[in-house]
Amino acid sequence: MSEEAAVIYFKCSETRVPPVIRRVLLRKGWVEWDKDKDPEELWSLHWKSGRFKLSDWDRCLSHQRINHCPKSSNITKKDNLHRNIKRLAGSYGPIFNFVPTTFVLPNEYVAFMREYAEREEEKPLWICKPSDSSRGRGIFLISDMSQLVYDQQYVVQEYIANPLLVGGFKFDLRLYVLVTSFHPIRCYLYREGLVRFATEKYSKDSSSIANLFAHLTNSSINKFSPSLDEHKDTVGSGCKWTLTRLRKYLSSAGVDDSLLFERIKHIIILTTLALWPKIPRQTSGFELFGFDVMVDSELKPWLIEVNSSPALATDTELD
Repeated sequence: MSEEAAVIYFKCSETRVPPVIRRVLLRKGWVEWDKDKDPEELWSLHWKSGRFKLSDWDRCLSHQRINHCPKSSNITKKDNLHRNIKRLAGSYGPIFNFVPTTFVLPNEYVAFMREYAEREEEKPLWICKPSDSSRGRGIFLISDMSQLVYDQQYVVQEYIANPLLVGGFKFDLRLYVLVTSFHPIRCYLYREGLVRFATEKYSKDSSSIANLFAHLTNSSINKFSPSLDEHKDTVGSGCKWTLTRLRKYLSSAGVDDSLLFERIKHIIILTTLALWPKIPRQTSGFELFGFDVMVDSELKPWLIEVNSSPALATDTELD
């Protein structure tokens, strides 16, 4: 008589855990740990949307894993990502030239003013974001220093003025990367991803910078757009495609995207490398990152940011 398969328990410590996590684990035959009757050592996986305390990793037994790593904020906070990529670029050169020119204010205000003055005739646009926010909150664009007003730490980044467009609409890529180990680095790029569109046609005209529906691709912003459900040129209704659909579209337009996606893989590896010296060698954590990548008209990918606990809500059939 064969032995029964061991029961594997998982722990979700808050209501904000995406329902899809529970559904998948239960479908696989896992059992949810019950804090009222199950001993602490019984669970094998602890999933949490928020951050863990250092003591949570210290208390993990050899069979237990939790879904965050200590120090991962070194790439998931916008200011930290800038500092760490800048540090590596200083050591290894242009191989790390995949992040737009960036400054952290107020610390790098003088350096930003110098860059602004040197390029004033060029009149580049700049995108300003709170260092520690998500979902497009607090973001604005400027074309002139008089428009720069902030009351907290901000990241100011050169705006990619020549984005690749689909039907005249700007988009970015949300790519899901699972890192199971940092010593050695072992990461997996999910073969599918999301393409997130702005819901109004893109314009380079600086007079349009207040129209966030044309310049920002965050779904959390564009879901409020009056044109969200309209049938838009090429894009259709809504503001999302699958990555597969985008690649088919590019192929039908005669675009060979193979080099583009090899470059994206290199960006992911090099960005993960920035964390390597920061993560303790012995950790019971793993990390699911959401990499946000913009593609310009020359098919060059640009890393915009890295998200911890990327949205896993299944609000639409496409999700």
